[in-house]
Amino acid sequence: MNTYDVAVVGCGPVGLTLARLLAMKGLRVAAIDPNRLVCHHPRATHLDDEIMRLLQTLGAQDMEHRFLRQTAWTLHRGNGRAFLRQTLPEEESDQGWRTDYQFHQPDFESRLRGLLAADANVDLWFGWTAGAMEQDDTAVRLTLLDRSTGAETTLTAGYAVGSDGANSFVRQAMNAEVEDLHGTQRSLIIDIHPFEHPARLPADSGFILCQGKRPVTYLPIFPPMLRFEFMLLDEDDAAELERPQSVYDLLSRWLEPGGYRIMRTDTYEWHARLVRGWRSNRLLLAGDAAHQMPPMLGQGMCSGLRDAANLAWKLAAVVKGESPSALLDTYESERAPHVRPYIEESARQSNLIEALGTGAVPEPNGTQTIERFRPLLGPGLVTRPGGAIGQLSPQPRGARGERLDDASGYGFTIVGSPGVTSAVSADVRQMWRRLGAVVVPETGPAVDRWLAAHSAAAAIIRPDRYTFALATDTAELEQATRDLARTASIQEAGA
Repeated sequence: MNTYDVAVVGCGPVGLTLARLLAMKGLRVAAIDPNRLVCHHPRATHLDDEIMRLLQTLGAQDMEHRFLRQTAWTLHRGNGRAFLRQTLPEEESDQGWRTDYQFHQPDFESRLRGLLAADANVDLWFGWTAGAMEQDDTAVRLTLLDRSTGAETTLTAGYAVGSDGANSFVRQAMNAEVEDLHGTQRSLIIDIHPFEHPARLPADSGFILCQGKRPVTYLPIFPPMLRFEFMLLDEDDAAELERPQSVYDLLSRWLEPGGYRIMRTDTYEWHARLVRGWRSNRLLLAGDAAHQMPPMLGQGMCSGLRDAANLAWKLAAVVKGESPSALLDTYESERAPHVRPYIEESARQSNLIEALGTGAVPEPNGTQTIERFRPLLGPGLVTRPGGAIGQLSPQPRGARGERLDDASGYGFTIVGSPGVTSAVSADVRQMWRRLGAVVVPETGPAVDRWLAAHSAAAAIIRPDRYTFALATDTAELEQATRDLARTASIQEAGA
């Protein structure tokens, strides 16, 4: 029967991740994508330690050996001298993984597709496209078309999530408003397979060269694949620049024409946009359907995967009748303020690079070192996030080298002093059971240091790994639990 708890429309990395998390929560999921096979050229190329932590939750951490560990990122003047530098640490971050990786998206998607194919809770509708959609107070009905045969079928789902990209069909059906944050540029994307790595190019770090009228971004993807992105001006003829001879000319300063295979030449238009209204009753948006940004920070796909981690546990609680549908309103209220700084900063950098390339602004003096930033969640489960509340929690290793999330799974986690966590009342323990929370009794010195830095003895960590509450003693931990139960409408025992 074509009846599901959730239909995920669009299964690139965001949709695949969302479908996997929903299935892990026991929901019946329809995974819908127009591509019968994975698209063979990469689009996204970067992921960070938070996303590596999410892959660990998905059961795909074994992909890490297929990722390139990135060591640095620099912006250069036209003469090659760096003026902005980000050095990336080689040791594990507080998330339990390296801070930055480059990856080959077709392999990434293939791994996640395989996990869904092996999951009894998921049906794969790959090669099908959504042709019509309507909703009422009880369900969403989707008409699907088989792209190869023209066959038509109808699915019914409790909710539908559009993770179907920048030209989202679901967003159009919702008639959602889109805010333009002014970061539109065109880039010629060239992916190559060099027969030997070019001596003039770094193997594990990327750069942007703010040269002349066509600034160029260089990215190693995963050996041996390399990417070049040339920022285009309005008068540039994209079709002419995509021709092989133009590619050979553009890359000639680094490679001989016979030294590589051209895998892709496409012109892509980048935008800086944020949707207002990620939910319309039973329809929701995630990933590029909800927000778009230029590629300068490498946070486009990462932000979409954060959407999936935030949304999946809330959808599961609503579908199972554990929480009211109003819980879903905290999705956009938390995620939109979190993603906005990434969009604004990537747009700022994109506009700066364009201006430098055209001489519209003077070159900066000296060399600046930039630090990564991690924005707070917006208000949602917590009215006023601040400090560690609404911030990503750490994932240290235990005494035997195990990572914290392996003990907790995709659910709420209680960490802290055993003297504090073990002294809570029976009704609070019942609330933890109803929330599916896991108490981790031995969290190790790293968590102890994190708690001490915030003058706390215990913490409640959300399924998406953001901190819900800190507590100095058992009484505060009990009150924080009741606050969470009330926010999510999980009733106290006997209520």
